[in-house]
Amino acid sequence: MADSAMGLDNAEVAKSLQAQLDVIGAALNASDDGFAIWKSIAAPDGSIDDFELVLINTAGAAKALRPQNELVGKPLAEVVDAVSAKDLKALFKRTLHEGHAVRDVVPGFSEERGHGLFENTVVPFGSNLVFTTYRDVSEAEQEHSRLLWMSEHDFLTGMPNRSKLQDSMNECVSSVSQNGSLMAFVFIDIDHFKNVNDSYGHDVGDFLLVNFVKRVRNSLPERALVARIAGDEFAILLEQVKNESQLRELMDEVFAAMQRPFVHGEIEMAITCSAGCVVSDGSEQVDEIMRIADKAMYAAKHQGRARYTVETVTKAT
Repeated sequence: MADSAMGLDNAEVAKSLQAQLDVIGAALNASDDGFAIWKSIAAPDGSIDDFELVLINTAGAAKALRPQNELVGKPLAEVVDAVSAKDLKALFKRTLHEGHAVRDVVPGFSEERGHGLFENTVVPFGSNLVFTTYRDVSEAEQEHSRLLWMSEHDFLTGMPNRSKLQDSMNECVSSVSQNGSLMAFVFIDIDHFKNVNDSYGHDVGDFLLVNFVKRVRNSLPERALVARIAGDEFAILLEQVKNESQLRELMDEVFAAMQRPFVHGEIEMAITCSAGCVVSDGSEQVDEIMRIADKAMYAAKHQGRARYTVETVTKAT
């Protein structure tokens, strides 16, 4: 009689637990975020070899492009793609090792957008289970990247702006001062640019700015940074040059590119430019290097424009 009552009690407990699980499952399935529980699979030496899916909600299964019953019991690589499986395995292991919730963004596949990025929050359950929630953050990450790009680039030309240049200069000066190499910095602008705006209008002036900086960019090595400072003022940062002679060779290429006229419809513009150049070993601060380059550029203008001047600033000088 007691055994019968105990069996009845156990059945009622199981029924109650199942009812609670059904409520939880319904709540999880109503969410737009993916939810899943994974169980670790041990290797012969006791280390974690893989993870097996124990539970997944409707949204999570939809992101995997298969029904829930086809996913439960499968290892990571059979639920997600190989790249995501590798990243998730490392994230799950880290969570169990650290014993607290971990959040990270990893690549994944979205039915709506194809390959994208998913933010995963992983919570450890005991020693061998992890509970993970994940949501597609591809659009948010793309918007973040777009805003970051806009904060670091000039809208008209698409070149890095003064802020990006300043950050790159700080890194460059620190690097060359430590490794004993040389860097080069250049201020360059278009001679009499105001005359272009006054004669042809700002649309033509903008055309000239965009194409001027394109020619500068295309005349230099890929590693060079070309930034727009303001108006028709641009800067060039070369993180490594052998010596002053190499810098002069590069500037000769830039100035040679300007010998061809710029053509906009029926308007043909022959322009010249002036530049001030500095070769540095990083012994001077960024502001001082810029000041010397600015002074060198105005020296070039004073000498008749359409030329560049070079200053070498090192500990030896």
